[in-house]
Amino acid sequence: MSNMVQYSLWSNCCNQCKFCLIKNKDILNKQQQLESIEAIRKNIDYVDWKDKFSAGISLLGGEIYFVKDREIQEAYLKLVDDIIEKILKVSNNKDCRYSTVTNGIYSPEFLYEVIDNIASRTSIGFVDMNFSYDMKYRFKNEEDASRVLKNINSFHDRYDYRVGVQMILTQYVIDMWKEGKFDVNRFIEEKIPGNNLEFLYPHPINKSLPPLSDFNFSRNDFFKFIAYLREVNYDVFKSFILSTMNSGTYKYNGYSPFSIHFKHYTDQPKLTEERAELLPCSHSVLYRCYTDSDKCMLCDLYNSYEDDFIQ
Repeated sequence: MSNMVQYSLWSNCCNQCKFCLIKNKDILNKQQQLESIEAIRKNIDYVDWKDKFSAGISLLGGEIYFVKDREIQEAYLKLVDDIIEKILKVSNNKDCRYSTVTNGIYSPEFLYEVIDNIASRTSIGFVDMNFSYDMKYRFKNEEDASRVLKNINSFHDRYDYRVGVQMILTQYVIDMWKEGKFDVNRFIEEKIPGNNLEFLYPHPINKSLPPLSDFNFSRNDFFKFIAYLREVNYDVFKSFILSTMNSGTYKYNGYSPFSIHFKHYTDQPKLTEERAELLPCSHSVLYRCYTDSDKCMLCDLYNSYEDDFIQ
């Protein structure tokens, strides 16, 4: 279990993905956004970042870096100042990180302002930067998709940094591969050269959204694609194994003034993620993600690739 603490700032977002994973999408107004940032700043002072939570901090949305209001941006930059001085410079863990995920569908000036501050006062090695990408459900048009790829590659060039490009492994991706329209290595070389492609398995989407017929994959097609992935790009295969294994575990969450799990900003990080519902195998119910089977996808991976889990 990672001892990184994740904070959810808000569910505000600049996009309307067809597979939005946020269950309770309460949009915060400006004052509430400022309160959320200030609450995290206060909570940081009560957390042991040196040892107990030495892996660092993860800041998530919604979407963080699309905000245009300068007052909110400046409040966030003060939070980043605290993160640098009270977490990144304090931790005894050489792998301590400022971790974040962005959809990249915006002009990146504010993102760069944040990362420039961290890189100049510590190093880019203290950053875990991930962009979300998708071939069907995320973008309204080709312009949005092109903008994200441009931002991914611009980030890579600006900091000489291998960006994590996170793509949900869907039936649509597998179908594209089966039809000869998608090749993992060609995608990396042509679209995101020098960066890391990271597949994620499909989590349940917001139930208020229309179901997607080619989102979750069939069991047989999943086996075929994973075997292909292991053969042609072991690094991408192994990252999928590791992210899948870690995804179903509880993660530490930090204080939020809008969470029922916390009462005061002095509260310690808690294991509050809703992954308590388990399958008979004792794995999270999230791993029941096949369209044609109730079997546990993680068990399938363990049974087929046991050696790859322990390498």
